[in-house]
Amino acid sequence: MVLLDANLLIGAFDHDCENPCHVQARQHMAQLLNDPEIRLAITPLIRYEVLRGIKNIDAKTLTAILNDFEEFDIRERDATRAAEIFRLARKQNVSLDKRQFDLFHCVCAENNRLEFTSQDGDIPRIRKLMSET
Repeated sequence: MVLLDANLLIGAFDHDCENPCHVQARQHMAQLLNDPEIRLAITPLIRYEVLRGIKNIDAKTLTAILNDFEEFDIRERDATRAAEIFRLARKQNVSLDKRQFDLFHCVCAENNRLEFTSQDGDIPRIRKLMSET
């Protein structure tokens, strides 16, 4: 099962053919959707980010699309682990934007044994920090 990041969903569904990241997101999403072995998932936080970020699809249609994905709750253990990693990043002077939710998404994927796919550049830093704890 694969946890989808909001940026991937926004790029795939709010497609701008002039934006190379959107083109790549659409191609990646098509590969995932066409693989019968892969199940796709989101969290309520990813749902929020997508509903907030997409401009070219109405909310009702977008909600129907998101409802087709399995949804994992973010629990206390996810928040605790994310805070632990954020404190480690601060201690090591690794910059993580506290207003971004990527850390939560990585932790949720880890705790639910999901693969996490994202186009965000900070994911490798987060994964490195996670491997250190």
